[in-house]
Amino acid sequence: MNENTIALLENRKSCRSFLPQIVEEQVVNRLKELTLRAPSAGNMEMYTIIEVKDEEKKAKLATLCDNQIMIAKAPLVWVFLADMTKWLEYFRLGSCDKKVDIPIREVGLGDLHLALQDTIIAGQNCVVAAEALGLASCYIGDVIENYEELQKLLNLPPHAVPACMLIMGYPKESLKDRVLTKRPPKDSTIFMIDEYKSHTLESLSYQYSKMEKDLKAHNLLTEEQIFADHYYKRKFSSSFMKEMNRSTKVFIERWCKNEHE
Repeated sequence: MNENTIALLENRKSCRSFLPQIVEEQVVNRLKELTLRAPSAGNMEMYTIIEVKDEEKKAKLATLCDNQIMIAKAPLVWVFLADMTKWLEYFRLGSCDKKVDIPIREVGLGDLHLALQDTIIAGQNCVVAAEALGLASCYIGDVIENYEELQKLLNLPPHAVPACMLIMGYPKESLKDRVLTKRPPKDSTIFMIDEYKSHTLESLSYQYSKMEKDLKAHNLLTEEQIFADHYYKRKFSSSFMKEMNRSTKVFIERWCKNEHE
């Protein structure tokens, strides 16, 4: 048993404020190597990672992602793209279709789903590797908003779409000892056996009981409210969630059009 790995996973927490310190080249290179060790379907690495260094681009990214200034200030900003463009180019440049007399087919939703799996797995490998290297990180889900502007900013072809973004850097000392956020108990209905089972209010309330208690302790919920009330208004019914859905539909439709790269 590797207790160091277990401790790393148990104690990892998101960090949104970093020391104004450049991450050394050797650390970044090691981070790249470890990210690439992520499981990948067929060892195809159906992803591309754009490191955004240009300060103007970082500032624009911050604006596009709900004006989160921490993005512009982060030492490392990596945008993870689900990418089939490189494989289409590889097939064409290598004349793979001509060698076996099978035309290159159109890219579909299955390709997108598999590429997204590859990409997000690589993202999580990066998170764990960053922790091991003394870095902290935070996922930025808002990178799937405002696709049209993001596409122009990063010059994205139709079959390279945003999956997630990570901001990373050395954490401030004051943030290292923050209390960990609560998680559901292991015997909740997150884990099911053999088939999907229907939920009850009781089972869901148990699943999120620790988080609900925390919100009530901080006066973010009344005694009559449940955990779902908080996220129904704050996230599910929010304007940014509406934009995420609109934007995602746009890049999926563009993916499926199979425009010439």
